[in-house]
Amino acid sequence: MRSSRNRRGTVLAAGLALAAVGALAASGPARADEPSAQSAAIAGAVAADGSLTLTETITFAAGAVPARLEQRIDTTKQALDYRYYRYTLSDVRASADGADLAPVLSRDGDYQVIAVDTSKVTGTTVEIGYTVRGAATDGGVTQSGTGVTAISWPVLQGLSVPVDAVSGQVDAPVPVLGIDCQAGAASGLQPCQMWAAGTHDSPQPTFSHAALPAGGLVVLSITVPGAAVAVDQDLVDQWTLGRAFSAAPAPLAVALGALVLGALALWLIWRRLGRDVETTDVAPAEVARFVPIGPGQMHFEVLHAIRPGHIGTVMDERVDPVDIAATLLDLAMRGHLQIVELPPSGAHAGADWSFNRLPGRDALAPFEATLLDVVAPDGGEPVKVSALGEPVAKAIPVVQDQLYTEVVDKGWYARRPDQVRGRWHVMGAVVLAAAVVVLVVLAIVTRFGLLGLALVALAGGLFAIGQTMPRRTRAGIALVKGLHVLSMALASQPTDQIPKAQAYDEISAVLPYTVVLGGRDRWLNALAAADDDPDVPDPDDLTWYRAPSDWSISELPVAFDAFLVAVQGRLYGRG
Repeated sequence: MRSSRNRRGTVLAAGLALAAVGALAASGPARADEPSAQSAAIAGAVAADGSLTLTETITFAAGAVPARLEQRIDTTKQALDYRYYRYTLSDVRASADGADLAPVLSRDGDYQVIAVDTSKVTGTTVEIGYTVRGAATDGGVTQSGTGVTAISWPVLQGLSVPVDAVSGQVDAPVPVLGIDCQAGAASGLQPCQMWAAGTHDSPQPTFSHAALPAGGLVVLSITVPGAAVAVDQDLVDQWTLGRAFSAAPAPLAVALGALVLGALALWLIWRRLGRDVETTDVAPAEVARFVPIGPGQMHFEVLHAIRPGHIGTVMDERVDPVDIAATLLDLAMRGHLQIVELPPSGAHAGADWSFNRLPGRDALAPFEATLLDVVAPDGGEPVKVSALGEPVAKAIPVVQDQLYTEVVDKGWYARRPDQVRGRWHVMGAVVLAAAVVVLVVLAIVTRFGLLGLALVALAGGLFAIGQTMPRRTRAGIALVKGLHVLSMALASQPTDQIPKAQAYDEISAVLPYTVVLGGRDRWLNALAAADDDPDVPDPDDLTWYRAPSDWSISELPVAFDAFLVAVQGRLYGRG
């Protein structure tokens, strides 16, 4: 078999000339005093175990041997799919005229540098040799099913001097199946001028090339039957973000599969443990109602002592500033305290309020008693709204604890919502931390980083749904349905059906529920419209709200909204 170019003499001569010009251009302008080698003869042999042994005989003109000769050998080569080949040199040697030159070996990144002191060489030749492992790689199989070993190696590379002509032969244990040769500067290899194997003249792989620049390469590649030469490649995984989070079909499919299955599992967990049971047969529980007391007249009645603080906790399982504000109003409407609007302390001062404690007309729930003691201590100084944040903030944990206990005692939740959220919070945090660890491990040692990201996303999903896990009982579901009914009633019930004589008290009793369920403005306007002497100040007309002497009840909608904003703002600000 012969794969060298067959040219006529004149064509060959022209090619040699062009190759020489190209080599000179690639190596840059040569200095007159730059040392160069006349030739480099390569003798190599491939062993059955895949190792390749090379000897380079470098010949200089008489008296032109440089004082120092170096050869840089690249010990890595990039492969496909985020891996690289790693090569190992051994038995490195250098001699001249039969004398050992004791080469010095060093590392320069991925390069093995062979440095030879040639200052005492008296002849014209220097020999450098070594054995390399890792050049025999898996070449796949032929169409007939025969395994192939591919040996590819720069048989001459990284020499510190240019070479006028390179030639050589690499012996293989069996006839080769294919051969190729590339040469030139590392940045732009071109086909060698001649390479052949399996012919009468060249039974073993041979090659030749002219004008190799300093640092240039001659890469010889041959393939042989795998049964004759073993594969000794050292293929190393290379870590990169692209490799760690590979979007190749297998990693991507596994990640998407885990994401879909995990999302389904989260949905099933939420449906089984967190979502309120489908209870179409549960009727709404009556929370409050407008009871007819005469033709076109209604009376607002609260049932089962369900307070605004209960409503917020059952609806969203938390105690919010709006729940605190509604509870303060409800306490005032029931006669336990009086909200006092204070005169402005200055021309540009904002409105402020304080609280007067009153005996009340009914029993207090534990959370109401705690809150009342904070804003209007029995026998102590009442707290102003402007200073409400810190005292109430300290009491909020107690209020929450008491409310959570009540919603369980009343049968609206089977377990305390805060404890259920706490358990799921811990579980979610543990799973999330484990998922992050798995992500790091997968990204470092595998190509399945996307799977780790999917697991982190699912762990975050578990952490999120854990906050929705408190599950209402049938009674709790009935209450929520009843609250929706009450909310619609507050938004639609005619406000002019309240008897005029009881309008102040009746409408006032509605207001705390409008704060948490909606419809506040229409009931405030109805209360202001109930004033039968609009030209007379009304500082004491409402039992639960006392204002400066020139205050009119027509100012209540604005004052009421300002009070709510101030209370909630102080609670959000906690100061």
